[in-house]
This record gives sequence, C-alpha cells and structure tokens, in this order.
Amino acid sequence: MSKKVLLIVLIVVILALAGGGYYYWKTKTQTTVEAPKSAAEQAAQDVQNIASSVSAGIGSSISPDVTAPAVKPIQTNVNPYSNTNPFSNLKTNPFK
Repeated sequence: MSKKVLLIVLIVVILALAGGGYYYWKTKTQTTVEAPKSAAEQAAQDVQNIASSVSAGIGSSISPDVTAPAVKPIQTNVNPYSNTNPFSNLKTNPFK
C-alpha cells in the first residue's frame, strides 16, 4: 500500500472512532426532556391521576361496620326447655 492510501484509511478510522465516541457520550449524558403536551393530553393525564388517587383512597374512608359486618357466635345450647326444667338441679331425678 502506498503511504497516501494508508493515511486516508487511518484518517477515516480515526474519524469513525471519534464519531462513535461522541455519539456514545451524547446518549449517556443526555437527559430526556419531555416534549410539552397539548392541553387535551394534559387534561387526560390529570383526570387519570385524580382517578387513581380517588380509587386508592376509597377503602380508607369506609367505616369498619360496613366493610366487615359483626358475626354473632353460634349458640351451642339450642334447647329452650333446658333452662325451664325444675328437676335439673336435683341429685336424683324422680322421673328416671
């Protein structure tokens, strides 16, 4: 190869490396700037934010009586006549 071709190839390689390094540096250090939204897009975003905050707060404002009703315990003694038997306290039952 002649010195002229070698010099041109070397310059092209150096420029390619410099361009790649600059591109890498710009993509890593560049902060993403959000484009300004139109009024309709901003309104839709505001409505979505409000709806999510309202739905998140719904459960915290309901009283516990509404969300969890009180459960009465099951009565184990369901015979109403066991309390009215006059002979239940006797040591010997006369009807046995």
